[in-house]
Order: sequence, then C-alpha cells, then structure tokens
Amino acid sequence: MDCVLGSKLYLGDESVDLIITDPPYNLGFAGTNMTKDKKPRFNIIANDKLSIRDYRRFTLEWLREAFRVLKPGRHIYVFIDWRQYPLLFRLMEYVGFSIKNCIVWDKKNFGMGWQYRYQHEFVIFAVKRAKKVRRVGSRSTSDILRVPRISGNKTIHPTEKPNDVILPMIINSSEEQELVVDFFVGSGPVPEISLSNNREFIGFEIDSNYYTTALDRCGKNQEGKV
Repeated sequence: MDCVLGSKLYLGDESVDLIITDPPYNLGFAGTNMTKDKKPRFNIIANDKLSIRDYRRFTLEWLREAFRVLKPGRHIYVFIDWRQYPLLFRLMEYVGFSIKNCIVWDKKNFGMGWQYRYQHEFVIFAVKRAKKVRRVGSRSTSDILRVPRISGNKTIHPTEKPNDVILPMIINSSEEQELVVDFFVGSGPVPEISLSNNREFIGFEIDSNYYTTALDRCGKNQEGKV
C-alpha cells in the first residue's frame, strides 16, 4: 500500500528505531536500455515522474510521517540522486530532522552518461533531535561506501541497492529485536538484511509485483509485515 496511508494505519508515534529508505528520485528511470530491443527492462516506478510541485508535496508527506514515527535520537538514512539532493535536504530539515552527514555510495563501476559518467549516489544520514542521540555503532565506518553496483542485466528492480550497502546501516544504527522501517520497499533489500540480522521489520510497497518479490526474497509465503 501507499507508505503514507500505511504509516498512519500501522505505525504509532515514536515507535520506530531506524528508518532506511530509497524513495523515487523523480527521474522517470526504468532501468538499463542496454537490451536487444534497446528498451528499458522495467516500467517506471510509482511516483517517479511527477511535476516539480507534486514531487515536493509527495516528498513532504512521507517525510512528515517518517519524522512522526521515528523515536527521538534515532537515525534515518535516505538514498537520493545528486539532482534531488538539495530538495530532500531542505525538506528533511523543514520537518525537523537534524542532518549529520552525506554518505556517498561509490559504485566502483560507472554507468550511463556523457558529461562524466555516473558512479555514485548519495545517502542523507540524519537523526530526530533529542537530548540523547544514538551514536553510530562503529567509528571505523567511512562516509564513502565502496560497493559495486548490481549489473543492469541482473537487477530485479530499476533502482535496486546491493545488500552490502544496506548492511552497515543496519548494524551501526540498530540493535537486535529493534524495529526497522522502509517506506519504499522495492525488491526488498532492507527487509532481507533486517530480518537476517534479527531485527523486526515493517515496510510499505505500492507496486503489488514488487511487494510479492520482497516477500519471496524474505522467504515469506504469506502476507506479513513487509
């Protein structure tokens, strides 16, 4: 279901220990077109081709819910492209998050493009302001994550993130049995890593096909929290 509706129905105020999410970047991206028929492998995901005004409204709505449900002093990680980074930064501060860092995901291998080919994405790392803020679990983790991107012909979602990018966020910002939430589950890397590391998980995915994919990925055969 829609993440804003789902959050209002299933998540209480200040009930969540960690949020990791990968929202639409509003780029109308449908995956690589390096295929035999030169067409993208996927359809454009929901809410990824909105007007500037509608995208701003959409982003503000889910960020307000994220702020409401996150416990004070706990962490949120939000993936974003450089083109939408300024907007997301401003809106996260506007709803009340305190921005702590910009993590750079170095994909090691560059992708498409002509004006210097793309090889990175950003992750905004922020906290919900409080007198006592949770510290990152390891001081040896850099703000540059060097993890190879998933090859375009192997992805099962147009914006799929590797498990090894998600793992340090889970380990550094939560403890076993705590609740991790993803507002945009996609193909399911966040629930997979959360559950395999003894975290509780609740997430929302508006596309029924990706919802099913995420369930299968987590080894579930019936509707659950994902």
